[in-house]
Amino acid sequence: MKKAFTWQIWFVLFLAGVSYAIIYSIPYIKYVFYDAMAAATGGNNTQLGLAMSIYGAGNLVSILIGGFVVDKFNYKTCILLSLVGTAALCVWLAIAPSINNVYVIWALMIITTLFVFDPAIFKITRMIVPEEQVSRSVGYFTMFQSIGYMLVNFLGLYIYDLTVEASGDIAQGFCNVIWLYGAMLVVCAVFCFIMFRKVRDVHVTSTGENAFNWENIKKVLRNPALWMMTVIGICIYTTSLTVSYFTPYFTSVLGVTITMAGVLGLLKQYGGRFFTPIFGELAHKSKFVSRLVIFGLSCILVMLILVLVLPAGTPPWILIAISLLMGAFSTMFMNLSLALPTEGGIPRGFTGVALGIYSAIAYAPDMYQHALFGHWLDKYGNAGYTRMFIYDVVFTVVGIVAAALLYRLAKKRAASGAADADGE
Repeated sequence: MKKAFTWQIWFVLFLAGVSYAIIYSIPYIKYVFYDAMAAATGGNNTQLGLAMSIYGAGNLVSILIGGFVVDKFNYKTCILLSLVGTAALCVWLAIAPSINNVYVIWALMIITTLFVFDPAIFKITRMIVPEEQVSRSVGYFTMFQSIGYMLVNFLGLYIYDLTVEASGDIAQGFCNVIWLYGAMLVVCAVFCFIMFRKVRDVHVTSTGENAFNWENIKKVLRNPALWMMTVIGICIYTTSLTVSYFTPYFTSVLGVTITMAGVLGLLKQYGGRFFTPIFGELAHKSKFVSRLVIFGLSCILVMLILVLVLPAGTPPWILIAISLLMGAFSTMFMNLSLALPTEGGIPRGFTGVALGIYSAIAYAPDMYQHALFGHWLDKYGNAGYTRMFIYDVVFTVVGIVAAALLYRLAKKRAASGAADADGE
């Protein structure tokens, strides 16, 4: 029988989603307030890009190690420390917004936003609900991320506009936005501190398969489901990054206006997260997340092939539909994959290790894919898009195969568990 979430669980998932959106809006703030950040810090394009390179370079190792730390220690404390630490960095940046401070702060944010926060915030979606409810938990957590991003962006823009209208100082507008983000993180930390005491983890002990020792760690690392899940993640994320190139593709190749392309970009960025709860519920009813992932990747494959064969002059509504669906499916199933450790048989006590490895490898395309695609576009012009989409088709097929293998493994585990129950 499906047990409904309590209001406390709903609230914790909401806090987790909003906290995720706020904390990651800070290192990527130049995407929204680029000119204001440059004015406030005195940084040029190269220097602001270097700050992001510093941050990106710390992604792989920090999250990989952080997953082990999260499982060894209290993951809820890791979340609280990350929120407070990032809020403190916001105060520093708002008071002294120089480019040299940006370098140091962005390096420190590797610790406060990536190191333990990333695996810990994903871990909570599994730990506070029964195993059969994890896909639902992940779905609603993802939707709350979207609400958080909307909240952060609109409030930030509102505060910025008020400041600039009153003083004409865009640098001060940037600093006020940073103050706002820091204050929001403090509020989230306070509510998390209160609610984490009210919502306890479900069915977790520090003994048996959940005991944190080297033998159990080796069992997790030898679990083929972990690596199938990781392959699925890197394949979906590869497609997700390519979706960001749809805007110039629509204008350069298909002749869409810049305004329409901008609308499509917004749909791709925010559309998918709102629909994730639907697939979370479907995954819950089907009992196999991997089966839904096969469906999602198959839909992405079909859309990639459609994009490859669409002629110039294609009706805008077709482009809108494909853009929204590609963005939605890549976002939905990237996040829904966070529920795969459950059917892969990975112990709950090692969720941080599994998700740390998953995140470190799945998000690795950030380090090379932009440069690769940029090279193709520079060298081949519009023909570079064809290479990009064929590249995606290959990765999508690999992801479908990995999801099918994981589904087969999960069915075997479920059948084995049912047989053991009957034997008892």
